[in-house]
Amino acid sequence: DFCKEYLFWAEKNRAWGTYDRAKLSLEKFMQAVERRRQLSSITRRDLEAHIDYCRQRKNKTSTINIEIRTIKAAFSMAVEWNYLKENPFKGFKQIKHHKDPPRFLSIPQIEKIFEVIGDNERYRLIFALYIYTGARRREINNLTWSDIKNDFIILKGKGYKTRMVPICSKLKEILNEYDRGVGRIIGVSGEQMARQIKFYLKKAGYGHIRPHDLRHTFASQLVMSGVDLRTVQELLGHSSFNTTLVYAHLSQKHLQEAVNKLPY
Repeated sequence: DFCKEYLFWAEKNRAWGTYDRAKLSLEKFMQAVERRRQLSSITRRDLEAHIDYCRQRKNKTSTINIEIRTIKAAFSMAVEWNYLKENPFKGFKQIKHHKDPPRFLSIPQIEKIFEVIGDNERYRLIFALYIYTGARRREINNLTWSDIKNDFIILKGKGYKTRMVPICSKLKEILNEYDRGVGRIIGVSGEQMARQIKFYLKKAGYGHIRPHDLRHTFASQLVMSGVDLRTVQELLGHSSFNTTLVYAHLSQKHLQEAVNKLPY
């Protein structure tokens, strides 16, 4: 009953992606433990049982950590609603694991994908928005023509936060090919948009790249061009600088290559 109430609340008060993740995580949690339990009987051991259940399903550690955060957030709301005196998962730490460096496209690979997309105007624009703004899928899908200004784009990010990303010259050229309309720019669902982008990536020979890696491409290319990490953080809309530090190794490599060019 609590999970139903929480999801009803989350659907109205959280971003769609957050709600969708909560729905999946809580459903798995109820499969891992007895769902007809008194809320007050839930303990840390139940979250450990959920982790074991996820491992049996061969879930990635990064996915399990997202679910740990999601379930903890739900039970924090149970405390706010006075169903519990304390969150049973308070202080429960995420699983430590080795994080792979972000995957991203090189400049020749970017050019290849534009070539594969060809004259499909919709997906040429979608791909351009990914690699020239670092926007998330949902941010692109929610864009309206009123969000496109002369020199910048307004992106509506996670947690109802907005940020302004300057429009580079190449993106401006592509945007100028379109007649300004009203309402949403992308007339397809986020799922359909992602499927088609995956199709083009695979067709170009880069099937290992995910649509979200196009956001990494934007950030990685900036860092390798000498842009500082604080600026990249602001452009990506990361609330924590630690999230942006995943690109730090690219900055160090760039600096090393620069020093190696010394003529003496």
